[in-house]
Amino acid sequence: MRLVAPTSKSMTQRALVLATLADGPTRIVDPLDCDDARHLSELVRALGGRVTATEGILEVEPPPTERGQFHAPTEAVFLGNAGTAVRFGAGLSLLVEGALTIDGDEHMRKRPLGPLVEALGQLGVEGRYLETPGCPPVTLVRRTAPGRRVRIDGSLSSQYASGLMMVGPRLPNGLSIHLEGAVVSRPYLAMTAAMMARAGVAPRLSERDIEVTSGRYCASELVVEADWSGAAFLLAGGFIAGTEVEVPGLMPPGTSLQGDAAFADMLTQLRQPPPNGTYRFDLTNAPDLIAPLVAACLFVDHPTVIRGAAHTRIKESDRVAVLATQLGRLGFRLTVHDDGLDITPGRDRGEPNPLLDPDHDHRMAMAFGLVSLRAALQVKNPSCVTKSFPTFWQRLAQLSQALHD
Repeated sequence: MRLVAPTSKSMTQRALVLATLADGPTRIVDPLDCDDARHLSELVRALGGRVTATEGILEVEPPPTERGQFHAPTEAVFLGNAGTAVRFGAGLSLLVEGALTIDGDEHMRKRPLGPLVEALGQLGVEGRYLETPGCPPVTLVRRTAPGRRVRIDGSLSSQYASGLMMVGPRLPNGLSIHLEGAVVSRPYLAMTAAMMARAGVAPRLSERDIEVTSGRYCASELVVEADWSGAAFLLAGGFIAGTEVEVPGLMPPGTSLQGDAAFADMLTQLRQPPPNGTYRFDLTNAPDLIAPLVAACLFVDHPTVIRGAAHTRIKESDRVAVLATQLGRLGFRLTVHDDGLDITPGRDRGEPNPLLDPDHDHRMAMAFGLVSLRAALQVKNPSCVTKSFPTFWQRLAQLSQALHD
């Protein structure tokens, strides 16, 4: 069966930032209409830009500048639980004349921002936390001319470096970024670099260093791909339901800018016995796949070991803990590790038709939705999927109908 996936949230967010930094208007083709994109659009408007949505298009008029700087918003900008909006928005403080205060909801207020604020400090931006140290809300004020070199922790999120990369061409001397720690989600850095190149400035990436020259973004149009992160749920749903699923519009692995295209290979592995009796997956470069991957692995006949997922514990929720705790209520056997999960085949007696709590995390809600294809459960706050996949429950209903036909 054919199921339509949304377009890429990651690419939409990057396209919005690049359009904000461009010399002139930009058309974003096939953007994802979701909570995160709406929050980031509000930040662009707060800086004085214009974002106009029509069918399948976002028209972005960049904010006016004075001496190359954006005017500061008159009040704090609320960005919900949109991690990309908060982190990319913080990077824009390098170009704001005055104070930029960024806030979020109760969940965003628990998500770490400290490494990025520390890096901005190296570049001349003073950060002042208004409540919990290291988390939003934070006020950012550029005190000196931006420096050229910065060191940043790459072990928690690639979004910190991506936000700085995109701002780099607008700085007088460009930007040299050195990544410290065990770098995670490298494909997202490659996505950022490729989209920057399409917009007119190509950074150079190596194992630990990113070099961004001063330059001008001049793309008049940026096109967003169909989303592999969302498609992974549809493909996993087909695997669980025993139905062949085709997702039109996906760029093939190796061609797509999205690291989550790796899910195609993961499903191929799950369709055959593992060489050594245990499936093993490393999610260092694809943390968002933990949700559909775990859902699929619950219904195979061999044990699964998932590692490289420590950074999934500081996403919208502690995804390792939420998956283990909530799915355990159904009798599934998941063992928590600092950087991942072990899944034992089979299922013990669980609670009848439990209400599983995704902790306001869109990907947890969708994972539980996939499990509901084969187990009786309910999902608390199902509307949280609007963060990235507003039509998910309609697609799941199509899968469920195929399973029961």
